[in-house]
Amino acid sequence: MRFETIATDELIRIAHAGLGFKLSVNSKSLDDLIRIADAAKDKGAKITFTGLTSLSDYDIKRIELASAGHVLFEH
Repeated sequence: MRFETIATDELIRIAHAGLGFKLSVNSKSLDDLIRIADAAKDKGAKITFTGLTSLSDYDIKRIELASAGHVLFEH
């Protein structure tokens, strides 16, 4: 399944259910990525964000703070 084509609100529901997935950061806005990361921490979901070259170090730190360690980053 390609999660890049799924709406952000649906990805948030998946994360709230405690389910993990892999998602390219190029498919969502920074605000959406932060919302997804925040949802992951609520139920302990493990989400992997890929394609980090489009994000600044500051953006990655913002996502990490929102996720409280529940988002993994992969180049």
